[in-house]
Amino acid sequence: MRRLVIAVLLSLTGLLSAGIAADAHALARSSTPADGANLDHAPTQVSITFTERPDPRLSAIHVLDVGGRRLETGGVRVVPGDPSTLTVPLPSLPNGVYTVTWSTVSAVDGHRAGGFFAFGVGASPTGSKPPAGAATPSTPPPSPLSIAGRWVYYVGLALVLGGTWISLFAFRVPSRRLLTMAAAGVGAALIGLAVAGEAEREAATVSWGDFVSSSLGGNLLEQIVPVVLAGIALLLAWRARGRIERVALGAAGGLTLVAIATHALTTHASASHVAWLMLPAQWAHLTAFCAWIGGLSALLIGVRGLPPGVAARAVRRFSFVAGFALAAVGVTGALRAIDEVGVLSRLWSTLFGGLVLVKVALFLGLAGLGAINRYRNVPRAEWSLSGLRRVGRLEIAIAAVVVAVAAVLTALPPPSYASAVVAAPAPQVIVDGQDAGTTIKVRLIIAPGYPGSNRFNVSVRDYDTGQTVTANRVALRFAFPGRPNVGESTLELKAAGNGTYTATAPNLSLAGRWSVTVVVERGLNSAEVPLVVTTAAPPERIQSQVIAGLTVYTVDLSRGRSLQLYIDPGTAGNNAVHATFFQGNAELSMADGTVISATPETGPTLDLQASRFDQVGHFIGQGALNAGRWRFDLIATSSDGDTYQANFQETIK
Repeated sequence: MRRLVIAVLLSLTGLLSAGIAADAHALARSSTPADGANLDHAPTQVSITFTERPDPRLSAIHVLDVGGRRLETGGVRVVPGDPSTLTVPLPSLPNGVYTVTWSTVSAVDGHRAGGFFAFGVGASPTGSKPPAGAATPSTPPPSPLSIAGRWVYYVGLALVLGGTWISLFAFRVPSRRLLTMAAAGVGAALIGLAVAGEAEREAATVSWGDFVSSSLGGNLLEQIVPVVLAGIALLLAWRARGRIERVALGAAGGLTLVAIATHALTTHASASHVAWLMLPAQWAHLTAFCAWIGGLSALLIGVRGLPPGVAARAVRRFSFVAGFALAAVGVTGALRAIDEVGVLSRLWSTLFGGLVLVKVALFLGLAGLGAINRYRNVPRAEWSLSGLRRVGRLEIAIAAVVVAVAAVLTALPPPSYASAVVAAPAPQVIVDGQDAGTTIKVRLIIAPGYPGSNRFNVSVRDYDTGQTVTANRVALRFAFPGRPNVGESTLELKAAGNGTYTATAPNLSLAGRWSVTVVVERGLNSAEVPLVVTTAAPPERIQSQVIAGLTVYTVDLSRGRSLQLYIDPGTAGNNAVHATFFQGNAELSMADGTVISATPETGPTLDLQASRFDQVGHFIGQGALNAGRWRFDLIATSSDGDTYQANFQETIK
């Protein structure tokens, strides 16, 4: 039996050493702006929603420019009505890429987490990294000190609860030995809380003064108070006799149940979307386990030296309660595992799930040993307790490992709660085609697919077999049919292996419909694949209203600027697209070189030959438009150097 326990402990140690350091989950659920967002106008704040309520006094959000300079104009604050969301205000941001770093301390369980993400204003943040020298917080692995503290705390609760209920119900007579055991449990619980509190303080990197005044200090105090009161009740029971002794013992047991309830409020159960169910389940789970294993420990201590008949009656009473406790542990444990793991595959794909499987296996082993005691050793208690003691000691040893696993689980973010910051899907354009002779087929992926710098990825495969094709040279040839003055350009791609060729370049310089030809050279089997690629400006915030029969579109730009667009007359034939830039209520001074184009649902993009309507920020593009749905794109540069892209769609009648 001893070898079995040692093997279990070694297996647990191996699992922890293999997984804890690598299984760091960010505790951010979502953010505004989202990770990878490419915004047309600058945000006024950054907000992050977390899977557990963070302590704003111990948390931070920083917004950095490419040079690592902090840009937020204030500290974090909680969004009213949403304690899980923190926000920081921002100044007016120019176009560029920005990195958000965040670190939090959970107000629920004291765990520290951290991470970073990037967004762009008028620029793509794809592949962006934190500025050199900038601190990049991360989610640390569970603290051994925290795990040890929780283990000692759980053992202490089991000793107190087991010692009190076994004295009152199983033996019906208070026992000095069990009073001593319960008092030792109070001491262990207080030591465990102190150790866990120190681990949380170290993780939060604050002084004890700041820690005590934080939500974590409040949580710790709420757990300490009922344990201290239970100790006072036990002291009274030690000094009293008769009815007062029994009442004091009952009070100590009841206060232990209160301590378990206050502890449940600091576990992941309080962060569940069904906390109304998970909090009672967590309380019942820990209570039943402490009653079962703590009661067994108290029973083995209390039966020493008792007459066989008295001991046998106590054993039967314990066995009756232990059966219900065992069932409660199994049912509530299953509820908590379903809530925290969520998806079945996470049982073997995450450290948390692996530990749940270990805990389930150990629980089944305990249930089997409990069955041996109940159906074999309890009936024999009238004449021999040796079998009960032997199996009971093994149960307690395995239960100690179960408590260790539980302590680690409370220090890990559950897979169903924790997820990385929700990233916006990376924008890209995907086009497939084949050559005229149907010898090869290609797939062209362009990211982000906006005018300007893009990453081009071409995969080449045999048309019939689908096997990858190795070429001597792969290139892209670009043409913009709607504007003959935009000359053709060629981009050479580099082999990336497995029939894939890549490059990054600004060849798609305008919004609209491009002709892109994939050139694949491989001796006599060379081929060209013609493709059509349509680029558009990044998504934007746009409003429309009808004025004097014309639809006027207002686009929000960065730095408090805006753009008004409308088409006159909006019917088939010659049309004028008006574009006026504003800074507040005044026209914004714009540089020359504004481009306005129109792309029909089919056919090439038309250059509307933009010209100034005035000398400030009003431009007009003119051209003949057929009836149908059109997309209009604009690229312009302000006099102070900011470049703006915008687009809108309208049906020409």
